[in-house]
Amino acid sequence: MFSGPGLFSDIGRRPKDLLTKDYVSDQKFSISTFSESGVVFSSFPNARDEFLCSSDLAVGVRYDMAFTSTAVKKGGLSTGDVAALYKYKNTVANLKVDTESNISTTFTVTDIIPSTKTIASMKFPDYSSGKLEVQYFHNHATFTTALALNKSPLIDFTATLGTPTISFGVEAGYDTTSGAFTKYTAGVGLSKPESSASIIL
Repeated sequence: MFSGPGLFSDIGRRPKDLLTKDYVSDQKFSISTFSESGVVFSSFPNARDEFLCSSDLAVGVRYDMAFTSTAVKKGGLSTGDVAALYKYKNTVANLKVDTESNISTTFTVTDIIPSTKTIASMKFPDYSSGKLEVQYFHNHATFTTALALNKSPLIDFTATLGTPTISFGVEAGYDTTSGAFTKYTAGVGLSKPESSASIIL
């Protein structure tokens, strides 16, 4: 079981979620059904634009496939999408189609190399939106590299050192076209069951 510091993106997530997550003015209605075969049929009308991830599924139930439909109404504008998740061994595939004819796909494979997670994503018809990310987890450190799949890719690097309680991390972005760094970020996070604090510079 991994007991390291978490990713750089996790620094400050708990305080931010406390202030912003699930605080929406849109109406929300949820329906879920579970079959004996482990297939999930769900309807989640809400304002979150995200896939149904394995962490969202009930503990203790084996899910090989999940379906989600989402409807959102903001003011006079209504949108919706249908998403499917399929899991086989160490691979998870997500597919989502929305009312604007966009198709989003995400493939996640764990342990191609021990202690790693590889994530590939693409959105059609925007072929330049492809992204490949590799995450490495160690008991005292985590590293990520994300590469845009286009002719002039941006590359993001992150590194985090520490423990699950306290962590120090850095993030950098590099533009291969200009040959210059586009961002520099550093942060420190302190996390306990009853409290959490972070500083992002």
